[in-house]
Amino acid sequence: MKKYLDKLKRNIHVNKNLFVFIFVIVIIGIISGSFFSVIISSDDKSLVMEYINNFFNNLKDGKLNYSNNIINSLFFTILFALLIWILGISVIGFFIVLFLLFLKAFILGFTVSSIIYCFKLKGALYGLIYIFPHQIINLLVFMLLSAYALIVSFKVIRCFSGKRVLDFKKIFKRYLIVLFFSLICLILTSLYEIYIMPKLLNIIFFILK
Repeated sequence: MKKYLDKLKRNIHVNKNLFVFIFVIVIIGIISGSFFSVIISSDDKSLVMEYINNFFNNLKDGKLNYSNNIINSLFFTILFALLIWILGISVIGFFIVLFLLFLKAFILGFTVSSIIYCFKLKGALYGLIYIFPHQIINLLVFMLLSAYALIVSFKVIRCFSGKRVLDFKKIFKRYLIVLFFSLICLILTSLYEIYIMPKLLNIIFFILK
C-alpha cells in the first residue's frame, strides 16, 4: 500500500498543473451551484424548499428507509465513478469527464446553498454536517479519479494521433488500482452518509429545537 501511495504522490507532483486546473473547475462548479440556487424562480425555490423540508422532517421522525437509501447511494455513486473511469479510456472522454466533475461540484454547491437558504443560520450548521466529511472526501476522490481519467484519455488521444506508442497493459493496471482505491473510499463514505450523518443531524436538531 505504501508503494502505491508513494506513486500517487509522485503522479500528483508531476501533474500538479492538471490538479490545479481540476481544483479550479471544482471551485467554479461550487460557486455556480450556489449562485444558481439564488437566481432560480420563486416557484422552483418553493419546490426545492419543499423537498428539503420533507427530507429533514422524515429524518427527525425516523422515517428514512435505510435499506433503499444505501442501495441508491451506492448505486449512483459507484455508477458515477465507473462512468468517469470508463470515459478515461475513450477518445471522447476528456471533455465529458470535466463536465461531470463540474456537475458534481455544482450539485454540491446548489444543495448546501439551498439548505442555508431554507434554514438561515441553522442551515449553515446543517449544511456543514451534510457535507463534512463524507461529501468532501467524495469530491476529493472524484477529483483524483478525474485527474487520472484525463491523463489516460490524453495518452489514448496521443496514441490514436500516432504521436506515441501506448503501453496499455501498464497504464490499465495502474488505472484499475486508482478505481479500486476510489470505490473503497466511496463505499465507506456512502455508509457514513446513510448511517452516521442522520444521527449527527438529529443530535443538532435536539440541541437547537
